[in-house]
Amino acid sequence: MMAHRTRIVLTLVLSLAVSATVVAQQPRMKVVLDTDIGTDIDDAWALGYALKSPVFELLGVTVTDADTPGRARLACKLLARLGRTDVPVAVGRKTAAVPPERVDYQFTWAEDFQTYKPVDTPAVEFLADIIHRNPGEVTLIAVGPLQNIGDLVRQHPDVIPLVKRVVLMSGSIGPNAWSSAPLPEWNVRLAIPEAQAVYSAGWPVTTVPLDSTTYVRLEDQERETLRKAGTPLVVALEALLRLWTNDPGSRMTLHDQMALAEAQHPGRFFAHCDALPIRVDDEGFTRVDKNAGRPVHVCLEPKRDDFMAHYLAQLSAK
Repeated sequence: MMAHRTRIVLTLVLSLAVSATVVAQQPRMKVVLDTDIGTDIDDAWALGYALKSPVFELLGVTVTDADTPGRARLACKLLARLGRTDVPVAVGRKTAAVPPERVDYQFTWAEDFQTYKPVDTPAVEFLADIIHRNPGEVTLIAVGPLQNIGDLVRQHPDVIPLVKRVVLMSGSIGPNAWSSAPLPEWNVRLAIPEAQAVYSAGWPVTTVPLDSTTYVRLEDQERETLRKAGTPLVVALEALLRLWTNDPGSRMTLHDQMALAEAQHPGRFFAHCDALPIRVDDEGFTRVDKNAGRPVHVCLEPKRDDFMAHYLAQLSAK
């Protein structure tokens, strides 16, 4: 029996070693993350996932929505904490906060941080330049309101056919854990004209909607297991989570992380990703419209436990 168990362990170790070698030999996926880091907590934890990815070559981070300079400082500090000042951060245009009296407590973590600063190039110009320099290779992952990506479509339509893939955390197609009917999802309703431009552009779009993400929360034991890893990334993310938590019952929903996981491993963490004709209406609904919609791959029925095991392992890696 002991010899049999030893063979199983050796087989698993060999399999992991071979998998690591295969990943190392494959060209890395060139990605840019567009984020509204600093309001909900999942954005920071998504950036951490991207930085730990053995698959991604993170070409940059662009920051969108409301106080974009404040958000950029937060992203810059997290990058600096991990020694990743090779990743540029570009600031998008400022917009009005919704609601106007909103306070984003995560900003205090980086309010005086000046060690690493964003680039001077505005986010839209940064995106256009990256895409032009890497035609057919860049995956845009957008997990916030779509001001930057919408502006890119309108100001630089020539880049649309040069983008490899667009992956969004966006939309609400059918029922979800919060509602029995579709909702105008936050990232859409805060920038409706821009979302309309992004969804209707002629590039390959995949979205991970509320239909999937609302079923994936970080449970206490999972949080504690991750906290015990004690890496600089985990310590920083735990600090930000504590700033975000507003009551003992608060739990992070892993909206944005699921979009990044879909970009890294297409289709792996969903039962199906169907091509549906999607149209964004003037109220911010993402409607299935056979006549006016454009094909969008919609990732549904998340494999919650498989995803969480993968996510926690990648985030806690030394």
